[in-house]
Amino acid sequence: MEVLGWSGVHVPRVKVLGIEADAVVRVDPAAHDLRRAAGQGPVLDHDVLSTWDWPEARDVRAPEVVRLVGMVCGGPSWRRALGAAARLGAFCETAITVEEVTDECRLECAYFGVHLLVAGRLVQEGRRSRPPRRTLDRWVEESVYERLITDGMLR
Repeated sequence: MEVLGWSGVHVPRVKVLGIEADAVVRVDPAAHDLRRAAGQGPVLDHDVLSTWDWPEARDVRAPEVVRLVGMVCGGPSWRRALGAAARLGAFCETAITVEEVTDECRLECAYFGVHLLVAGRLVQEGRRSRPPRRTLDRWVEESVYERLITDGMLR
């Protein structure tokens, strides 16, 4: 998603909390190699992930392989796409792609901090920040990590 300034790996049709969107993630190949060598794949256990924030776990936790950069939502209407993007905004920057822009669409996107794309062109910039990380963020990123392995994008 160069038009948004997002660099990373494009992962199409990622499902997060029942929402399907295209994700852009940064992958740390060295962290993946370390985890593969240790025989440690994606970690999807919430209790384990919650310990990753503990200062005591800094030296023993698995290295983070995937970091969410942004997610792009589409849909049959801008309202549906925006609803999905607003929910995903808790994890990373978000954008919607629409065929036609209305003043109401622009206003709602500005309110939620969502980037607005028309025909692959950025017509309105959203918020350029990321909320503080939580255990759920790590679970989403580990789920995407699992997807990259399953799809053969990481070996």
